[in-house]
Amino acid sequence: MDILANRIFCKFLPGLLVLFSVLVLPFKSYSQDKRDVGVQVGSTYYYGDFNETKPLYQPSFAMGVIFRYNFNTQYSLRASALYGTIKGESPSGFFLPLPVTTSFSKTVLEAEVMGEFNFVSFSPISTRKNKLSPYVNLGLGVGQLGGSVLLHIPFGVGLKLTPAKRHTLAMEWRFHKTFNDELDSYAAPDDGKAPFLHNNDWFSYIGLIYTYRLYDTGNVCPVYK
Repeated sequence: MDILANRIFCKFLPGLLVLFSVLVLPFKSYSQDKRDVGVQVGSTYYYGDFNETKPLYQPSFAMGVIFRYNFNTQYSLRASALYGTIKGESPSGFFLPLPVTTSFSKTVLEAEVMGEFNFVSFSPISTRKNKLSPYVNLGLGVGQLGGSVLLHIPFGVGLKLTPAKRHTLAMEWRFHKTFNDELDSYAAPDDGKAPFLHNNDWFSYIGLIYTYRLYDTGNVCPVYK
């Protein structure tokens, strides 16, 4: 991590942690057997004018934290924060009017809130529920890219399993649609078409998520689990 990345990380991490705490604390008074906390580790990569279709394009290490509040065995609300790097370079022969650079590498620090839906009833604390389920999620996110605010819409698909009671592992592929060209700092020339897909850059995350189901201090009767 270079000096610039360190400065960005130190400057914006406290604010995102405060945001994360604000999202988590309102659920404190509810039954704690509905709350998951954990980490996510994987890779981030870029889609945009320099890379329109290739998945896992110049992947970079990414890590973050996650909190999930489970309303029931299928519907959840989750908050997460992620730190990663987005890299790319213009393809050979790609026309770039000066002074646009031919490559970039930028750090992204972002937080998001998402709704999550399990296709199969899933619980890491119940012997009566399935131990494997595909899922989808969708939400809203905000982050920092250099000195710019990065608004985005995150959505993804995944597969989760519970290898042991209260432990959940998930493999997730998540996309983040932004609303500007701050990632590659390049806007394609106006050709009369609406610049929806790639003039507005995207970044993606693919990796593992581990969560642990917190204990219920209310001593709920096991027959209801």
